[in-house]
Amino acid sequence: MGQIEKNCVHVVYASDCSVTGYTDPGFGKTFSWDDPLLEGYRYTILNCEKGKPLSGWGSLTGKGVRPLINKLKPTAILLTGLNYKYDIVAYIISRFKGVPLWLRCETQDEAIAHRSKIKSFIRYIMYYVTYKGFNQIFYIGELNKEHYLRHGVPESKLVPARYGTIDRYSGWDNLKKSRELLAAREKAQINSNDFVVGFSGKLVAKKNPEILFEMLKHLPDELRVRMVIYFMGSGELEKSLISRAGQALQQFGVRTFFAGFVNQSQIASHYLAMDVLVLPSRRMGETWGLVANEAMQAGCSVVVSDAVGCSADFGKTERFRIFKDGDPIKLAEEVAYLSKFQRNFDWAKQSLVGYSIEDTAKALVENLCC
Repeated sequence: MGQIEKNCVHVVYASDCSVTGYTDPGFGKTFSWDDPLLEGYRYTILNCEKGKPLSGWGSLTGKGVRPLINKLKPTAILLTGLNYKYDIVAYIISRFKGVPLWLRCETQDEAIAHRSKIKSFIRYIMYYVTYKGFNQIFYIGELNKEHYLRHGVPESKLVPARYGTIDRYSGWDNLKKSRELLAAREKAQINSNDFVVGFSGKLVAKKNPEILFEMLKHLPDELRVRMVIYFMGSGELEKSLISRAGQALQQFGVRTFFAGFVNQSQIASHYLAMDVLVLPSRRMGETWGLVANEAMQAGCSVVVSDAVGCSADFGKTERFRIFKDGDPIKLAEEVAYLSKFQRNFDWAKQSLVGYSIEDTAKALVENLCC
């Protein structure tokens, strides 16, 4: 929820667990993000948790929303999700008070493999009715836009505010990137001429990291002999992956490096160490896949499954490839195709135009002023 004026934003958080620390079941760790999340703008933290925050619809209650809206008298209210009671309370109060209501969230219709006809119908009606209450909706990408159009939102209400990430390489020249790449590889005992296929994220079934080992037998011998697999992340599959790494070394001579959980301020060098980033998610709710943006900023080539939301936006670029969810043979083909390219730190620069935090902020402010 945000109050936005020409040069002002007031962000209201239901919880500060991302700053103070919380247990993420996907990563299997208790941590807090180490980026300065609360700097440079005005904010209020309501701490309206009930039980474990982010654990379910009722875990963020919305207590304190009404008096805060009365105090702030916002020009518009932006919701970034409809997942918690907190969001619905803000929605209802905004409608009752006649405050213009905006939405920017990542919902799309292709992220889940199968829904029953009854569930699909109920889902359609709920979204159709709820979206009627928004004055403006900002879409993060093409599948997100299609979702809104499919659920009755007129195109006149839709504005692009595409998904982006902090560019951690801003101000870095190619010499600095090359030095950081070599340093990261040296730390991981990876040779400069090795071909590194990486994964970044939670080591869980939804992300399907095990398919990186399944693809090995389908690769050309001349590529496999110089390949290293690089995992950045943690989760419930870590022990299984370590076991499979041992088998890959014994059977194919392919080494695997496990960086473990890496916090935000430290991820830049890890992406630089990779030649290709693979996001092989199953169709279990991968609405976008921001690690693809991060890898492209580092100059990595990218392969994603067709279950990953950003594939609709980036899939036509030369070094961004798509394979069928769960198909290790097709994944091997795409990795082999990308292995023919020389590393180019700037190949994705044009493709990422419009997919930045700055562009999103600009879209919000411009629509407030018009």
